[in-house]
Amino acid sequence: MSPPESVLLRNVVVAGDRLDCRLSGGKVVELGPRIEARSEEGVVEGGGAALLPGLHDHHVHVLAAAAARASLDLRGGPLPAGSAGRGDDDSWLRVVGLGSDHVTRADVDAVWPSRRVRVQHRSGALWILNSPAVRELAGYLDAEERRTGRVWRSRGQWGAALEEMSLGSELAEIGRELGTWGVTGLTDATPDLDGPALDAIRASLPQRVWSLGPGRTHLPRKVVVADHDRNTWDRVHAGVAAARAAGRPVALHAVTRTGLALALAVLEEFGVVRGDRIEHAAVCDDRAADRMAELGLVVVTQPSIAARRGAAMVEEVEPEDRPWLWRLRGLVERGVDVVLSSDAPYGDANPWTSVRLAAVGASGRGSPWVSDQTIEARAALGCYLTAPGDPAGPERSVEVDAPADLCLLDSPLEEALARVVDGRTDAPVRATFIGGVRVGQ
Repeated sequence: MSPPESVLLRNVVVAGDRLDCRLSGGKVVELGPRIEARSEEGVVEGGGAALLPGLHDHHVHVLAAAAARASLDLRGGPLPAGSAGRGDDDSWLRVVGLGSDHVTRADVDAVWPSRRVRVQHRSGALWILNSPAVRELAGYLDAEERRTGRVWRSRGQWGAALEEMSLGSELAEIGRELGTWGVTGLTDATPDLDGPALDAIRASLPQRVWSLGPGRTHLPRKVVVADHDRNTWDRVHAGVAAARAAGRPVALHAVTRTGLALALAVLEEFGVVRGDRIEHAAVCDDRAADRMAELGLVVVTQPSIAARRGAAMVEEVEPEDRPWLWRLRGLVERGVDVVLSSDAPYGDANPWTSVRLAAVGASGRGSPWVSDQTIEARAALGCYLTAPGDPAGPERSVEVDAPADLCLLDSPLEEALARVVDGRTDAPVRATFIGGVRVGQ
């Protein structure tokens, strides 16, 4: 059965007012008290619950999230013990979430000697290939990569050579799940996401999808600041120059203290333009925060990554960096515009998880999340209500002629947020609409 051409949301709260809301033609067409229902339209009873613009995740990796569902997830642990790959299966195996930093081709061979295997480090920055994989991809690898099997952030160089994985069902599942959480839009932060891949994502998900990759868009161009690369300065410099030539701002991926310092140095040379942002800023001291505030840079960060790996990060980083891990309030109070996101699959894709973590912090011994690094739950939610092209800007609103991309909560806003913060609900969402069509249920 096709969806009704129009939908009436009855008795919902919009910006504090109890109203009815009619959706038709992909837009909000009428707002007011006691709108009379038409015989042919669907009616959804709100019961006094809040009606919000649909939530938007400003940093996600859609294909990686789909592939992770079809992968062996090590969840931050080591490679499996013994040999798991002596069968006859000659298809590619994708392994994610490796917690060990020094694994090489020989280590992967010991577990999977015959099957073609690629193992992704938990950071997402490194792939380790076994010998069968190296042999197949040898033409895309340099001598050192062939020797060790370790390939840094170069999926774009050899991804076309891999056997295509059918991710249609995984993408559809992601779209449905996001719909149950009220998510209507995504910004994919994969640097090399090309047109065909983006088209495939858009064809498979009901959500509206933007990209920080190549292509014609007003959104920033993603540029990775990779500490391991001897040519990092030249690569970042060239990336920013190319973005400026295309009339685009930049989104600089900076995780370490050194990476952030380099990113700021490059931006100071080029000059900051509206829309420039720093992704993650996972280690940011007060001096760097003050400089970002002066430059007017936006930080797009991920509370759920700190929650997943906080204790391990504290052990891994230099002692002088520990007070500056994954800051929120510490940056906001120094004048930095901070926006929450998921970085799924490396962080939790559920926006309500990020709202809760931002409000209460992450528990656990050694976690970098201390009380003064949290922000109010309402401010955290507000990060998901801004526009893709202006993540630190004003919240979108539910108004006539606006797109009918909406999130209907299951209760008034304050009550819903209280339940999220207390851990009594994973997502206080009754219905989600994209272009006026209900999704996720």
